[in-house]
Amino acid sequence: MREAVITAARLAACAELGWRAGAGDLHAIAFTPLVIDDTVVAALPFDHAPVVRRLATASTAVLTLSDSRMALRGWSSWALPVRIDVSADRDGDWTWTGALDQEVRKYPPSRLMIDTAIQRREHWWYVPRWIVRMHPTGAATPIPRRGPDDAVLFGDLAGQFGATCVAVDDWDAEHVRLTPLEHTVTLDDATSPALAMTHDFSIPDMEQWDRFELAGERRGSRLTVHDRRGRLTLEPPPSLIRRLAQHWRRERACRRALESYDGSPAAAT
Repeated sequence: MREAVITAARLAACAELGWRAGAGDLHAIAFTPLVIDDTVVAALPFDHAPVVRRLATASTAVLTLSDSRMALRGWSSWALPVRIDVSADRDGDWTWTGALDQEVRKYPPSRLMIDTAIQRREHWWYVPRWIVRMHPTGAATPIPRRGPDDAVLFGDLAGQFGATCVAVDDWDAEHVRLTPLEHTVTLDDATSPALAMTHDFSIPDMEQWDRFELAGERRGSRLTVHDRRGRLTLEPPPSLIRRLAQHWRRERACRRALESYDGSPAAAT
């Protein structure tokens, strides 16, 4: 099963990672899955330092491959419990592992930034990465394929931290009804923290990629929402001026994070 997850990660254009932090709160990200040494990896630019701080406190986590959009033939959907290991690669050594070819194939914005040596020299601040390795800690399980209007549900399922894909009846409601896709999972009646996360991106350029989260308490198929985070729908395509402004903001954020890095992911700023 783990080999099937590695194969699916190689073929996928996107994946999700959900985790429980040391304080018990739940978080999730959507990312471009890369494979280095038969391990699924997220290579996050240095402006993702706030995410890295949260990842550094993860007590348990699960990787999901739920979205087939832009995936190659043979892709399949999975959930895999993992242990997270975060390291900083300030020198860009990840680009020599084969992962660079994967990223520029899967994620078009990187193709415009670091596909060639000249581009990597010009955008040197985009080459250093936080390398998030996801080491399996249990058996992989198949999950239903998620549509862009559905969610990945992270939380305690069948007595342990896991994930499945669900339909959401009303993203704006205070009490949201969750329906497992394909009815593959029974949501137990125990009350526990849960996070429902969806994400969407523009196709085929992936220039815009937004996620939306509902965090709260789940009992059975009902989620009582305590917090909403992110954006549910994509904005219209940006103008040239807005594209330039976004590029400059990202460059400044990466430069600041590189300058302030002191060797500890937990202390990233």
